[in-house]
Amino acid sequence: MKNKYLNEAIIGNKNIITTFTEKGEMQRIYFPSKDNRQYINFFHTGVKVNQSDLIYMHNDINNVYKQYYDTDTNVLNTEIINTYFNLKVIQTDYVLIKEDVLVKRYTFLNESKIDLDINFYIHSELLDDINNVVGSKVINNGMIQYAHDYMVATCAKRI
Repeated sequence: MKNKYLNEAIIGNKNIITTFTEKGEMQRIYFPSKDNRQYINFFHTGVKVNQSDLIYMHNDINNVYKQYYDTDTNVLNTEIINTYFNLKVIQTDYVLIKEDVLVKRYTFLNESKIDLDINFYIHSELLDDINNVVGSKVINNGMIQYAHDYMVATCAKRI
Protein backbone atom coordinates (compact mmCIF):
# COMPACT_ATOMS: atom_id res chain seq x y z
CA MET A 1 0.00 0.00 0.00
CA LYS A 2 1.33 3.43 -0.87
CA ASN A 3 1.70 6.08 1.82
CA LYS A 4 -1.53 7.87 2.59
CA TYR A 5 -1.32 11.20 4.25
CA LEU A 6 -3.70 13.59 5.97
CA ASN A 7 -7.37 13.58 5.11
CA GLU A 8 -8.84 16.86 3.95
CA ALA A 9 -12.47 15.74 3.88
CA ILE A 10 -14.56 13.00 5.49
CA ILE A 11 -18.03 11.74 4.57
CA GLY A 12 -20.07 8.80 5.78
CA ASN A 13 -22.93 7.36 7.76
CA LYS A 14 -22.99 5.14 10.84
CA ASN A 15 -21.34 2.24 8.97
CA ILE A 16 -19.18 3.72 6.18
CA ILE A 17 -16.49 6.34 6.54
CA THR A 18 -14.68 7.61 3.45
CA THR A 19 -11.81 10.10 3.38
CA PHE A 20 -10.53 12.35 0.57
CA THR A 21 -7.62 14.62 -0.25
CA GLU A 22 -8.12 18.32 -0.99
CA LYS A 23 -8.07 17.39 -4.70
CA GLY A 24 -10.92 14.88 -4.32
CA GLU A 25 -8.87 11.68 -4.44
CA MET A 26 -10.47 8.94 -2.31
CA GLN A 27 -7.88 7.83 0.25
CA ARG A 28 -9.70 5.36 2.48
CA ILE A 29 -13.03 3.63 2.91
CA TYR A 30 -13.88 1.90 6.18
CA PHE A 31 -16.78 -0.53 6.60
CA PRO A 32 -18.72 -1.52 8.72
CA SER A 33 -17.11 0.88 11.20
CA LYS A 34 -14.15 3.23 11.49
CA ASP A 35 -12.37 0.57 13.54
CA ASN A 36 -12.53 -1.98 10.72
CA ARG A 37 -10.04 -2.35 7.88
CA GLN A 38 -9.58 -0.15 4.85
CA TYR A 39 -10.67 -1.68 1.56
CA ILE A 40 -9.26 0.60 -1.13
CA ASN A 41 -5.56 0.74 -1.98
CA PHE A 42 -6.25 3.44 -4.55
CA PHE A 43 -9.11 4.79 -6.65
CA HIS A 44 -7.82 7.05 -9.42
CA THR A 45 -9.95 8.73 -12.05
CA GLY A 46 -8.93 10.36 -15.28
CA VAL A 47 -10.11 11.63 -18.63
CA LYS A 48 -8.87 11.49 -22.17
CA VAL A 49 -9.89 14.57 -24.11
CA ASN A 50 -9.84 14.20 -27.89
CA GLN A 51 -6.54 12.37 -28.54
CA SER A 52 -4.70 13.63 -25.43
CA ASP A 53 -2.74 11.58 -22.95
CA LEU A 54 -4.61 10.49 -19.84
CA ILE A 55 -5.29 13.44 -17.53
CA TYR A 56 -5.47 12.33 -13.90
CA MET A 57 -8.29 14.18 -12.19
CA HIS A 58 -6.44 14.47 -8.89
CA ASN A 59 -2.92 15.10 -10.09
CA ASP A 60 -2.43 17.25 -13.19
CA ILE A 61 -0.41 20.44 -13.51
CA ASN A 62 -3.22 22.10 -15.51
CA ASN A 63 -5.94 21.41 -12.91
CA VAL A 64 -7.28 23.96 -10.43
CA TYR A 65 -9.25 22.64 -7.44
CA LYS A 66 -12.00 23.91 -5.17
CA GLN A 67 -13.60 21.70 -2.52
CA TYR A 68 -16.64 22.30 -0.31
CA TYR A 69 -19.52 20.59 1.46
CA ASP A 70 -23.15 21.32 0.63
CA THR A 71 -24.49 23.25 3.63
CA ASP A 72 -25.28 21.01 6.64
CA THR A 73 -24.86 17.75 4.68
CA ASN A 74 -22.34 14.98 4.13
CA VAL A 75 -22.22 15.85 0.41
CA LEU A 76 -18.67 16.71 -0.67
CA ASN A 77 -18.12 18.60 -3.92
CA THR A 78 -14.76 18.93 -5.63
CA GLU A 79 -14.60 21.24 -8.63
CA ILE A 80 -11.74 20.39 -10.96
CA ILE A 81 -11.01 22.82 -13.80
CA ASN A 82 -8.53 21.71 -16.45
CA THR A 83 -7.23 25.02 -17.75
CA TYR A 84 -5.64 23.47 -20.86
CA PHE A 85 -8.94 22.17 -22.29
CA ASN A 86 -11.28 24.52 -20.34
CA LEU A 87 -13.01 21.44 -18.99
CA LYS A 88 -14.81 21.74 -15.67
CA VAL A 89 -15.53 18.56 -13.71
CA ILE A 90 -17.76 18.58 -10.66
CA GLN A 91 -17.13 15.52 -8.54
CA THR A 92 -19.87 14.93 -5.97
CA ASP A 93 -19.33 12.30 -3.25
CA TYR A 94 -21.73 11.24 -0.53
CA VAL A 95 -22.81 8.20 1.47
CA LEU A 96 -26.50 7.39 1.65
CA ILE A 97 -27.85 7.82 5.17
CA LYS A 98 -30.03 4.69 5.33
CA GLU A 99 -28.02 2.43 2.98
CA ASP A 100 -24.36 1.49 2.97
CA VAL A 101 -23.64 2.92 -0.47
CA LEU A 102 -20.99 5.45 -1.51
CA VAL A 103 -22.15 7.55 -4.45
CA LYS A 104 -19.58 9.25 -6.71
CA ARG A 105 -21.01 11.48 -9.40
CA TYR A 106 -18.98 13.25 -12.08
CA THR A 107 -20.44 16.10 -14.13
CA PHE A 108 -18.43 17.31 -17.14
CA LEU A 109 -18.91 20.85 -18.42
CA ASN A 110 -17.20 21.91 -21.63
CA GLU A 111 -16.33 25.59 -21.17
CA SER A 112 -14.23 25.60 -24.34
CA LYS A 113 -15.26 27.01 -27.71
CA ILE A 114 -14.48 23.68 -29.43
CA ASP A 115 -16.20 20.31 -29.10
CA LEU A 116 -14.41 17.92 -26.76
CA ASP A 117 -14.55 14.14 -27.04
CA ILE A 118 -14.30 13.10 -23.38
CA ASN A 119 -13.65 9.55 -22.19
CA PHE A 120 -13.71 8.82 -18.46
CA TYR A 121 -11.41 6.22 -16.89
CA ILE A 122 -11.15 4.58 -13.46
CA HIS A 123 -8.06 2.80 -12.15
CA SER A 124 -8.88 1.08 -8.88
CA GLU A 125 -7.21 -1.47 -6.64
CA LEU A 126 -8.52 -3.19 -3.54
CA LEU A 127 -6.24 -4.05 -0.65
CA ASP A 128 -5.22 -7.68 -0.50
CA ASP A 129 -2.89 -9.96 1.36
CA ILE A 130 -1.48 -13.42 0.88
CA ASN A 131 -4.63 -15.10 2.24
CA ASN A 132 -7.15 -12.78 0.61
CA VAL A 133 -6.51 -12.66 -3.13
CA VAL A 134 -8.49 -10.08 -5.10
CA GLY A 135 -10.16 -10.59 -8.47
CA SER A 136 -12.28 -8.52 -10.80
CA LYS A 137 -14.85 -8.81 -13.53
CA VAL A 138 -15.69 -6.20 -16.13
CA ILE A 139 -19.42 -5.76 -16.67
CA ASN A 140 -21.41 -3.55 -19.01
CA ASN A 141 -20.58 0.06 -17.97
CA GLY A 142 -18.69 -1.00 -14.86
CA MET A 143 -16.59 -3.46 -12.92
CA ILE A 144 -16.84 -5.65 -9.87
CA GLN A 145 -13.79 -6.15 -7.67
CA TYR A 146 -14.01 -8.90 -5.08
CA ALA A 147 -12.10 -10.69 -2.38
CA HIS A 148 -13.00 -13.52 -0.05
CA ASP A 149 -15.23 -11.50 2.28
CA TYR A 150 -16.19 -8.30 0.42
CA MET A 151 -16.76 -6.74 -2.99
CA VAL A 152 -16.81 -3.28 -4.54
CA ALA A 153 -18.99 -2.54 -7.56
CA THR A 154 -18.38 0.51 -9.74
CA CYS A 155 -21.06 1.34 -12.31
CA ALA A 156 -21.55 4.22 -14.71
CA LYS A 157 -24.51 5.77 -16.41
CA ARG A 158 -24.24 8.54 -18.94
CA ILE A 159 -26.94 11.16 -18.46
